[in-house]
Parts: sequence; C-alpha cells; structure tokens
Amino acid sequence: MNDDQAFERATREFMEVGSDRTSAATVDAVLLAVRTTPQERDLRIPWRTAPMSNPMRFAAAIAVVIVIGVALLIGLNFGTGSSNVGGPGGAGPTPAPTPSVLPPSPSPQPSVATGTATWTTYTSNRYGFTIGHPANWTERPATSTWALPAGNGSAGAGGPDDPMGTSTEGFIAPGQAILASAWSVAVAPGTSAATWIQTYCPKATSPCTGIPAQTVAVSMDGHAGSLVRFSDDVEAFVLVNNRMYIVGEWLADKDPTVAGYGGGTKLVEDYLSTMHLLPAGSAPSASPRPS
Repeated sequence: MNDDQAFERATREFMEVGSDRTSAATVDAVLLAVRTTPQERDLRIPWRTAPMSNPMRFAAAIAVVIVIGVALLIGLNFGTGSSNVGGPGGAGPTPAPTPSVLPPSPSPQPSVATGTATWTTYTSNRYGFTIGHPANWTERPATSTWALPAGNGSAGAGGPDDPMGTSTEGFIAPGQAILASAWSVAVAPGTSAATWIQTYCPKATSPCTGIPAQTVAVSMDGHAGSLVRFSDDVEAFVLVNNRMYIVGEWLADKDPTVAGYGGGTKLVEDYLSTMHLLPAGSAPSASPRPS
C-alpha cells in the first residue's frame, strides 16, 4: 500500500470515529504520510519554500481534517433543515406562540324549567287552577272536595280528608311508583300561611317541629309560597286571597324513585312552574273536567 492510500484511510477513519477515539496506529499512519509526502515545487519561482518540520506537518494534517469535519457537520444540518446542532441534548423546534387573546365565551342561555315544555296541561275546575304533568303520567281526577280534618285526629287513609286520596287531583307516574297531588282549600281570613301549615301538618304528615328549617321559598303563578321537605314527602303551600293551594309528591326528597326527576324538591318545583290560577277562582260545586 502506498503512502497516499494510507493517508486517505487514516483520514477517513479520523472523520468517522472522531479525534478522541482514533487509534494510535491511525495517528502514526497520518504522521508517516505527512513526513514522506514530498514538497511540491513551483518551477516558475526560482526559490524553494522552507521545509516543514514534523510537528508543523502533523498540525497541518489535523487542521485539514477538522475543517473537513466541520464542513460535513454544517452540510448535514442544512440538509435536515434543523437550526441547532445539539443532537439529543439540543433544543427542539420553537413552538408556535400561544394567542394572547382568547375567543369570547358563549353568552349564557336563559334557564327554563327542565323538561316541562312537553308536559300535558290539566284543568281543575274544582280547585280553580291549571297544572302540567309529564305526558306519560296518568291523570286521576278528584271525585270529592278535600277539607282539613276536624279536631285533633289525622286524616283517614283514602278518606275525603286524605291528601293522597281521590279528593285531590292526582298524577301517577308509569308503574304507579310516584303520586303527585294538587288541590286547594279555603282558609279563614287573617290566617297566615305558617299558622295554617302548622295546623295542617299533624293531620297529614310529619315531623311537625322545626318546619322553618325544612322550608325553602317558591312561587306559583307570581305568588310567593313555601316548600317544606317533610320526612316522607315534599309539599308546597301558596296562600292567595284566603285560599291555600297545595302541591305535593309523597316520597322523601332523596328517595331513589324520584332521582330521575332531580329529587322530590325539583319535581314539586316543576309542577309549580306549570300551575296557573283560573280567572274565576275555584268552583267547589263543579265536577272536574280535565283537558
């Protein structure tokens, strides 16, 4: 192998593995090639260049290799379109800037009573109001007029003073799992809603102590009222012109059966939101005429 071939091979190995990992034999080959390479003469110039010492030749060879290596690295970077030479530890592409102005959020929509838009309207001429109910619930019209039980006794089950009986307008869920009732009754002039509820409670439901703590404000057809969460039912009371209007469902507020309607409180509130008083008020002598 001639000196030129040894020099090429040594130089190529230097380029491929790097200066810090080049074997001693390769370095020796480079030095040998540098020492044995004759100096070219320029025949047009009458003098010779000064001879190069061995250290100078070795330094020149190393400089040539470094220049070629740097040129190759720059060419690789341009070829891959990368703007950094860091490799695995270098910084990645610059991310696109995040817009400083966020798009406007949509305007809030007005709230409505959930699901009542498809409810069916029922008219109670007996008790003087119209009221909606879920379309798949069964109507059970009142067959008699409800009255507050006399004396200190409680309402008899199924009797004319039973709020769950047929003396109130009833609405029954599919499978007869839930009963909602609506009715009205005359109240003595000057009687407050709180006084009447306290009188009504022991005759129809319980507990009758701590009622204010179980009460939330509601409204019916523009009239203020009170919703009371009793232990086994939820009832709303709205006093208008010496007449109490009552809507109730007969399961506890958190009973799983009414969970699909948002709970007992939500169900009664939805019923109240569909309820409107008839212009002439109640007509106790008229028979019920559901629409």
